[in-house]
Amino acid sequence: MEDLLKQLNVVLDAIETGIREKKFPETIRLYVQQLDRRIREFLTAVEVSVQENTIQTPISPSSRSALYNLRKAYYATLSRLVKEAKVDKNRSLEEWKKAVSKIIEEYDRRGLSETPSKIILSYEIREEGGTKYIAFKDARIFYFELEGILRVEVSPTSSQAQPGQATSL
Repeated sequence: MEDLLKQLNVVLDAIETGIREKKFPETIRLYVQQLDRRIREFLTAVEVSVQENTIQTPISPSSRSALYNLRKAYYATLSRLVKEAKVDKNRSLEEWKKAVSKIIEEYDRRGLSETPSKIILSYEIREEGGTKYIAFKDARIFYFELEGILRVEVSPTSSQAQPGQATSL
């Protein structure tokens, strides 16, 4: 994995240099910039996914299911940290409610409530007045939009169509 990440950073450097020095023809510059953005998004996803002190959901079919999965993962983490780190359950629940409210607001604000997504919630254990609690730093919402539509004829209506032949809409 480390080799892949190093190679991707080399590619990003080459893209940046090429754009800055105008080495790419104007007709493909936009595609190269899009590739740059996609690689950076991938690197961010990899970086966030392996961080410590995160609560993560699997890819879920909607925001509701992602939040449900996040809630289950949070309570499992809370139970563990109450025992291991002696965090205060009630104070941690207050922080949890604030964090979830912000996540829901962001889903609603962006109109992503029915979009498949994955949530990664970063936290730290803070101490205030002798009380330890789970405090949330940020949440990353990975959302997945429709990439396209592929139509596959499964029962050809004409003698010219081949079984399993893909057609565009």
